[in-house]
Amino acid sequence: MTQLTASRLRELLNYESETGQFRWKIKPNRSTVRGSIAGGRHSLGYGSISIDDRDYLAHRLAWLYVHGRWPKHQIDHINGDRSDNRLENLREADNSENNRNRGVQKNNKSGFKGVGFHKQTQKWRAKIKLHGKNYHLGLFDEVEDAARAYSAAAERLHGDFARIS
Repeated sequence: MTQLTASRLRELLNYESETGQFRWKIKPNRSTVRGSIAGGRHSLGYGSISIDDRDYLAHRLAWLYVHGRWPKHQIDHINGDRSDNRLENLREADNSENNRNRGVQKNNKSGFKGVGFHKQTQKWRAKIKLHGKNYHLGLFDEVEDAARAYSAAAERLHGDFARIS
């Protein structure tokens, strides 16, 4: 199967970088109107568009449309909203960078990224991961103190990809 090119994408769709939406330039099938918003929602919350009988993630199409090439690695949604495909919200990232920008996990009981309860000491533990290695940031009586320790380390170690919450 031939990979979609930027020129083919631009023949079929218009990309509105301010809104992150794609609109059909053509009438791709009997039920779709030219000028209508292309695609739908992928099961993981990403936008998805079917082109030439193949499904593509909208954020990757936005990159191809604007830059004329597929991203080398992944595309990170800066604000963490997988449906926000405005150009200003997209950046190339490797897997490690993309993971640094993840929010608080659903199973997190502290409510703060990088913070969990350490049962043996009955204290809040702050830790951070960088390049596959975990770093212990300390044990704290107050959850907010552990969160501050994580935040400071994330800003220092993760830079632009730091996400605190």
